Amino acid sequence: MSKHKQHRKHDHAEKEDGPMILDHAAVDGYRPIFYICITIGILYLAFVFWRTW
Repeated sequence: MSKHKQHRKHDHAEKEDGPMILDHAAVDGYRPIFYICITIGILYLAFVFWRTW
């Protein structure tokens, strides 16, 4: 059996199983730190725009 035929068989089997769902456990503290970093970045950009205007 050629590699091409094996690959096609494998693809067909995955389509019958449905979509693959990737899941992971939530990391505590990630969301507040994310929002703090985004806020600091926005404030920095506002400061730069204010200084160059």
